[in-house]
Amino acid sequence: MHIRILLASLLLLPLPLLACTAFVMHNNGRTFIGNNEDSWCTQGQVRFVPSAQGQYGAVYFSTRTGHPFQDWTDQIGMNEAGLVFDGLSIQPKDAVSEPGKQHLFFTDLGGRLMERCATVPEAVAFLKDYDLAFLHHSMVFLADVNGTYAIVQSDTVIVGTDPYFAVGNWRMACNTDMDAVPIPRLQQGRALLAEGVDPTVEGALSVLQGMRSCRQFLGNGTFFSTLFEPDNGRVHLYFYHDFEHPIFDLRTELAKGPHTLDLPTLFPPNSEFQALETYKTPFHQQWIFWSFMALAGLAVLLGLVCGVVVLVREILRLMGRSVRPPWNLYLVGLTMVALAGLVVVLLMMERVVYFGFGDVHPALSVLPYLLLLIAVGLFLRARKNTEDRWATVPGLLLLVPILIGCAYWGFFW
Repeated sequence: MHIRILLASLLLLPLPLLACTAFVMHNNGRTFIGNNEDSWCTQGQVRFVPSAQGQYGAVYFSTRTGHPFQDWTDQIGMNEAGLVFDGLSIQPKDAVSEPGKQHLFFTDLGGRLMERCATVPEAVAFLKDYDLAFLHHSMVFLADVNGTYAIVQSDTVIVGTDPYFAVGNWRMACNTDMDAVPIPRLQQGRALLAEGVDPTVEGALSVLQGMRSCRQFLGNGTFFSTLFEPDNGRVHLYFYHDFEHPIFDLRTELAKGPHTLDLPTLFPPNSEFQALETYKTPFHQQWIFWSFMALAGLAVLLGLVCGVVVLVREILRLMGRSVRPPWNLYLVGLTMVALAGLVVVLLMMERVVYFGFGDVHPALSVLPYLLLLIAVGLFLRARKNTEDRWATVPGLLLLVPILIGCAYWGFFW
């Protein structure tokens, strides 16, 4: 289990994710806690875990994309005492491990807090026994029925009791100027809260909607949203921009015993979500992931073989032997290196299939075009010249599926 978690952290977690947002507002004795979970996940669960042996019962909202190295991960939760947690990705920062403190995986964090803690101060005190260095590029947002909130990072813990507070994917310090955080949707939510929002479901929902994301391409952005009323145990759940369904009563659901609900099926058909589901990516279809992994492996193997043959021929030339210049092999070898690098980026950076290679670095946007030109060159050389076809033809065959994927994901326009 821990090996799978490590692989997931290496492949997935260091990526800059979409800008999740959360807020808490406390006014006239009412508390509302809202969360927008932004991701490209297509699978979601609502899991109810009743109390046991003195531990609090809780509801958890978890997601996964279908990636082979990603298990279900609890993103948001609330226990029957009214404590809410939300995990958000932030800019990475190394922290020195604290000797003598217990270690904890992020996947276990939410459950530990929900089972044992009733308030934010209790949760913060509980976490003091743990080494928080594992929060390398993530933070935990906590809020409770009293309106108290906390930001927990690897090197910083911030606790507050302001009437309202909103947060996004931004690493914070005790002196952070919230007005300067460059997340427009976060600032829009803060502006709404500052103007004064009625302490009602409708008022809190207006803030939640104002902080959601819905992009033109596939409507991608906010996968699901939650609005908690911790004082009465009500949970308002919204899915992929549908802000009309349904409401759970936490105590009623916990009384039914442990059970899990498939989140998307709780809502009527949603054309935008259906478009996301049918969009093929290595992160949603494992056959694409493993196929591209195999292509990268074959590319590396072919590149190594070309390199060995080039080395042998160069040695023979130095010995005075008459051998053909290995220009084709130079081209194939370098192309296989570029192909393997492109696949690595595709399989590690999910945002590429939505925003293109230029979102990672402007220079990378020319890589698909370069491979296309090389493929044309290899085709022409293999057709007109029989020399080293053992390398040019396999190299061309390895390029074709990659170029088809680049065309499908819009890298050429």
